[in-house]
Amino acid sequence: MQFGQVDVEALLPTVPSTRSDLLLWLDMAAQLEHDLMCQYLFAAYSLKTGLDEGLNEIQLERARQWGSDITLIARQEMEHLGIVLNLRSAIGGAPYLSRANFRQPMGHYGLSHIKAELTRFDADTIARFREFEKPHPEPDDPTAWCACNGDPVPQSGAADRKPPSGIAGRAPLWPPYLRFKNVQDLYTRMALGFAVVTERLGEEALFAGPPGAQLYGGTNSPYAGTMDDLNQYGIDIVAVRDLDSAINAISEIVEQGEGIQAPPTYRENTHYCLFNGILTDLPAAGFDPARPVVANPMVFDHPNTAMDQVNLITCPETREVGMAFNLGYELMLSMMMELYGNWNKTPEQRVALVDAVFFPLMTMFIRPLSEILTVLPAFDEARDPERRHTAGASFELPSAMSTLPDATIAHRIYQEQLDDLVRRLKGLKILGMRSDYPDAVARIEYVTESMERLAMDWRSHWSIVGRTDT
Repeated sequence: MQFGQVDVEALLPTVPSTRSDLLLWLDMAAQLEHDLMCQYLFAAYSLKTGLDEGLNEIQLERARQWGSDITLIARQEMEHLGIVLNLRSAIGGAPYLSRANFRQPMGHYGLSHIKAELTRFDADTIARFREFEKPHPEPDDPTAWCACNGDPVPQSGAADRKPPSGIAGRAPLWPPYLRFKNVQDLYTRMALGFAVVTERLGEEALFAGPPGAQLYGGTNSPYAGTMDDLNQYGIDIVAVRDLDSAINAISEIVEQGEGIQAPPTYRENTHYCLFNGILTDLPAAGFDPARPVVANPMVFDHPNTAMDQVNLITCPETREVGMAFNLGYELMLSMMMELYGNWNKTPEQRVALVDAVFFPLMTMFIRPLSEILTVLPAFDEARDPERRHTAGASFELPSAMSTLPDATIAHRIYQEQLDDLVRRLKGLKILGMRSDYPDAVARIEYVTESMERLAMDWRSHWSIVGRTDT
């Protein structure tokens, strides 16, 4: 965050100016990063993956590259979510992973007019994603800007990121609630807010959160250089200890996304430029790389959702798979809440949670079931006799996410949820329809075996390192 390029006086009337304000802004940032990650994954997993889906080898390779780019961006959005949770923890806040279900109304993010919905990969979807990530002011020629083309970009050094002093007295006591115009603006105002509140309260008073509640990897991690380091999963989340590290963490988010402060050699890898590259490639590609996935699929009729804005999945066997996905997704988020929670965890307990979340659940459950859903029919035969439309992962949350009070209760509840997930996977109707869905059934069986191993490992491992009542 280069404060020398920001009109501080113009922004001050609308920046957070208390700890409570900062926590509200961080709530919104956590929702936003969570939403972006889900939307990007939905689009990436809608892409075709085989020659039997009407693509030739060249087209398939291009689709794979687009999917790889979007998946990389989604993983970095998960990093950004982790950074936001560390920022919350650093100033004494609890982890926050709640969000509204899709499709969300345009006004959900206020003046930013962010359109948050789940849509398949196509030009409109990628254009919407590029809009999320665009720098402000937006370049006249995005392709030339991304290629740098002699356009010098200032390096972001520590001196550039030093916030101005003496601004607390000019910040409002009652700022307007979450008044931001875009993602970049959200984080710029938040960074100034951290400077304001640090000046008012003092650095030690503001950054009083328990260091052990943060999750991060790298050289300063307690697990640096071991197989338990978070970086082994390709996740780069930084710790927040003071104002400088808070500003640097926020800067990492906007540099990876919008790219205004990124070094010239990195700019083409920013989210904005990656999406711009895909959008530029699509017209010349001349083929549809995605499956006929419906927009905003949903398996439950939620009371707080406008059901005319979603596609309720009515194919019985598909709906069961979608329900199983949401159970595993909610369990993964619950475990992430405990990773960032404030109950005292031993190093072994923390490793057990990390190992459950970042490999089995994300890699061996979320991704394969997301892909499987995109080849299953969305609707029953009465509504879609030719089965032209397929489903997708709906990322539904039935209620607000909350942390559990202690390790013993967490152990019991997670074991129950894992066991229940395995039982439901084994009882899926689709398993008796192998002739209709041979590939999907084979993959679901593998997912079931993986979850069964996780449930068994959790029971045996946690009984040694996690129990406090034995």
